[in-house]
Amino acid sequence: MAESLRYYIAHNGGLKIMENHTASLGTVGEFFEGKTLEHLIGCKNRPEVVFAAVAFDGGYRTEDAGKSWTKIMDGDVRTFTVDPHDERIVYMGIGPIRLFRSEDGGKKWEPLDGMLDFDDEVKKKWGVPPRLAGIEFPHVRHIFIHPEDQNLIWVLLEHGGNLLSRDRGKTWEDRSTGIDYVDMHYIENYPGSRERYYVSSARGFYRTDDAGKNWRRVESGMPWAYTELHSYSHEWHFLPGEKPRMVVCGGKGSPGVWAREKMNPKGHILISDDGGDNWRIVARGLAKENPWMPWVLLRHPSEPNSLFCGMGDGARGFILRQPPHVVGHHRQVRVAGVALQPLALVQPLERLFDDLPQALGIRQR
Repeated sequence: MAESLRYYIAHNGGLKIMENHTASLGTVGEFFEGKTLEHLIGCKNRPEVVFAAVAFDGGYRTEDAGKSWTKIMDGDVRTFTVDPHDERIVYMGIGPIRLFRSEDGGKKWEPLDGMLDFDDEVKKKWGVPPRLAGIEFPHVRHIFIHPEDQNLIWVLLEHGGNLLSRDRGKTWEDRSTGIDYVDMHYIENYPGSRERYYVSSARGFYRTDDAGKNWRRVESGMPWAYTELHSYSHEWHFLPGEKPRMVVCGGKGSPGVWAREKMNPKGHILISDDGGDNWRIVARGLAKENPWMPWVLLRHPSEPNSLFCGMGDGARGFILRQPPHVVGHHRQVRVAGVALQPLALVQPLERLFDDLPQALGIRQR
């Protein structure tokens, strides 16, 4: 942690950019006041280039490390993905469901509307819960490009299922068989495999061994495993190793469940060292149940066994019931030691982020 890092902290009230150069963090700037940032992603080779998805507003790009932002798309932009094979290629997902691609670093965009060419049997799954009708539309939640095959692209829909293209977005297949409630969140492949994937959702954590032709739940050891409403998981990652470790953000039910049952998210971090066959809660440095949901996991730019986690108790501003002092906490996940620790260089962590209505993501350079 000795190197200088820049933090892009997205939340339900805007974006705060912070840097550390000595023993403390300083604010570089604050942007998008009063707006919800759904997603942030940057470029490894050009870290000053960052893309921001602002819900119900649009997509933005900075080329000067957040000092200024240019709007590159109007509308309800929800996510970006930078092609790991070529950083000039960027994908953008919006609501209502649509996918775009840029091949010049985000300056010009073309729609990939072959993704919309499904029959009514598939499209009837593209909707939102009744409580959100008229507030938002089904949208693209996550875009995943296989790290060993630029042509293999997954798009997850919230709500709608899993879509797969093997020809770089020209044609698509619905790959959601086995998933009853298709509120999808995040997907990754098992390292080295083109057929084995895992995906998180609002109701269950799933595995496929045939590129999504069939999915099955793998939740043994999770606190609400195999329940209909309460086995909720959001972002997650594989970490390197001879046996890759899986780290998953979990909670008791979705934001809608929290509202109906008048409870907090009971958030937790789960790990598995056997490909998802067995899970356990990480409890060093973090309670087994927390009043926040761990929404986001981000990899440290130079420490392969470290992650950053963004936590909060609401979703896009619709549900915020906890008092401010428990909202917007950030912890570093030191997975090598199976411990969650506050960032030592920004103690006390709670004071630093008390004013954020909800933290949705952290990106660091």
